[in-house]
Amino acid sequence: MLPPDAQTACACCGLAGATLTVSETPLCLVCAPAYAADEDKIDQHAALIWLPQFDQGTLSRLLSAAWTTLLVSRVGNPTHTHALTILDDLSARRVAAIEKIGTYYPRRLRHAVSTLAPHHMLKRQSAASGLRILPVAAWRERHTDALSTLLSNRNRAR
Repeated sequence: MLPPDAQTACACCGLAGATLTVSETPLCLVCAPAYAADEDKIDQHAALIWLPQFDQGTLSRLLSAAWTTLLVSRVGNPTHTHALTILDDLSARRVAAIEKIGTYYPRRLRHAVSTLAPHHMLKRQSAASGLRILPVAAWRERHTDALSTLLSNRNRAR
């Protein structure tokens, strides 16, 4: 783990605040689930969504913005409501992942891909290029204090 006051840029989203490392890659709390697909409990913290318009880093920056808005705005405020709508829309993209690959659970996909023949369509570079990892509410709740600190620090740095 990097020091909590690290100004190291996250390798995924490019924003300051990478306090974790996965395979020696510096990551922030928003991006870490995308790099933890091998974790046994990944399904409790993240879901697969289909979002080919964004890369993982862009999705993470959008999540940071939405979570920051929830942190600094009051319930009922239009910006608070808009942030919730964005998060709900992203979560609803699980359905598209199910339609594309049959699941939105990262662990199930990891297991299925590990059993496929090398030439199978899902193992081709572009076959699943629209899949993204979306941290779920349980991840946010588990890391509430650390995420609040990270997002507040990022907000102040603007």
